[in-house]
Amino acid sequence: MAEIYNVKEGAVLKCSLGTTTSQLKVPKGHGACIQGKNQATVADHIPNENIMPFGMCTKNVPSVPCNPSITLKWINGKKDHQLQGEMALINTCMVPCMQGGIIKIDQSGQQE
Repeated sequence: MAEIYNVKEGAVLKCSLGTTTSQLKVPKGHGACIQGKNQATVADHIPNENIMPFGMCTKNVPSVPCNPSITLKWINGKKDHQLQGEMALINTCMVPCMQGGIIKIDQSGQQE
């Protein structure tokens, strides 16, 4: 079984329909830091604030610029670790994009 890591600002994200990776932004602190960076929660799912575009979206032919459309919080947060009432984001979480892609955490941002 893969190791579980808490996720911090700068984590690398990957969308199943995107052509490039993106980095997680956590501009507002939740009261905890990991290696000097804000720790993320499942509520850090806002497009173009927390989750940036993934290059081109390959859902359409030809591909179009990615414009993440996310309405849900990250799924499978750490139930026994909460920050300001929200579950901590861990490297096994995912969130669906309304365009059809699945966004996952490729690297937590920690030295794994």
